[in-house]
Amino acid sequence: MFAAVLAFTLSLSGSALKNTIQVDFSPIAADLGSTLGQFAWSTTTFAVVIAVASPIVGVLADRFGGAAVLVTGTVLAGVTFLACAAAPGVGVFAPVYGVFGAFAFTMLSYVPLGKLASELFAEQGEGLAYAVMTNGPAVGFVVLVPLWVWLGTFVSWRLVFTAAGTAMLAVLTPLALVLRRLSADTEDEAVPAEVAVDGDAAGAVSTFRARLGTVLRDRTFRTLSLAFAGCGVTMAFVDVHLVTHLDMAGMGATVVSGTLAVLGVFEILGSLVAGRLCDQGRIKETLVGGYGLRGVAMVLVAFHPTAATSLLFGVVFGVSYLATVVATTLWIGRTLPAGAQATALGLVWTLHSIGAALSSQLGAAQSHGSYTQVALIEALVVLGSLLLASRLPGPGNPPAPEGPSAPTRLTVLEPEASE
Repeated sequence: MFAAVLAFTLSLSGSALKNTIQVDFSPIAADLGSTLGQFAWSTTTFAVVIAVASPIVGVLADRFGGAAVLVTGTVLAGVTFLACAAAPGVGVFAPVYGVFGAFAFTMLSYVPLGKLASELFAEQGEGLAYAVMTNGPAVGFVVLVPLWVWLGTFVSWRLVFTAAGTAMLAVLTPLALVLRRLSADTEDEAVPAEVAVDGDAAGAVSTFRARLGTVLRDRTFRTLSLAFAGCGVTMAFVDVHLVTHLDMAGMGATVVSGTLAVLGVFEILGSLVAGRLCDQGRIKETLVGGYGLRGVAMVLVAFHPTAATSLLFGVVFGVSYLATVVATTLWIGRTLPAGAQATALGLVWTLHSIGAALSSQLGAAQSHGSYTQVALIEALVVLGSLLLASRLPGPGNPPAPEGPSAPTRLTVLEPEASE
């Protein structure tokens, strides 16, 4: 649990790469002498690069371990903050934040955390531990956003970025190294991650091509990743379009802020419940239920929302927000061998990012005074995700190999006793 708290702290700090920009978007653009449209290339590049970074980070986590990737991400986040603070214009800020910031954020989020959870907590509360670790961005929204808003009333964004970068390097990097030490102690008792892929317990997987082949040949992975694109579609509605939709419906600032606050609280609670259910072997039920709740939430907000339906949307969507993430991650962990799990998670998050990008553009193209059609289309998309997940046989607990047909897992081959 100490390791889980350390990982949560790193995840929380990594979320600052996103929420500082959310708070200081206009002041940064003005200080850099650019329009909001010109500065928006920073966040657009950030979103696109995450889709590319996810599989790369997955390969690195499979090769070097989740904790090692978190250490690298913490250092890179610190350097990114300091470089952005010193940027003379948007021509420097946009590529630094969009590329290095995106890689740093990816290295401090779901993919390496999923690998770390499987390394430290396999068969010992892995679902709940992963839920705790990945709640960093949710808690960051509740805790860090008010902090940045408060600091912005009397200090410049450059000073905030400088302080954040210094804290990343001087405080959080040592904590990441402690986590790496804990992970190394566990790895000393385990087989390297390159073992037991493609059903050959004695074969080593040392290349990206081998890992990629193992992942793409797996029918369960293909189905789960396609379904997870629906998760990205609906999450983008909240990130990009929800506030505008509520404003267009005449909801005041109190209802809008209340909806977001309720969503954040129930996101935390829902993830912990989902993690516990997954640890009890109810991974398929959790995933199908998460997609079902997501569809209900989209229908609730599709038509002219009231204060009551807006708050109810926050509750229902919040419960499902990380449930689909936790269940998909644990399902992949039960299906794919240890040497390819993080690679698979990286590819899953790439499809999630593509779904989010499509949702963003769909909302921009179709709103025209109403998001009803957009919300209903996304409800149908997530219904498709539900059907895809429900057609798969549920995953079992990590099995011990028994015979040639047993599921491939990370195993230790002991030499037989001599005659």
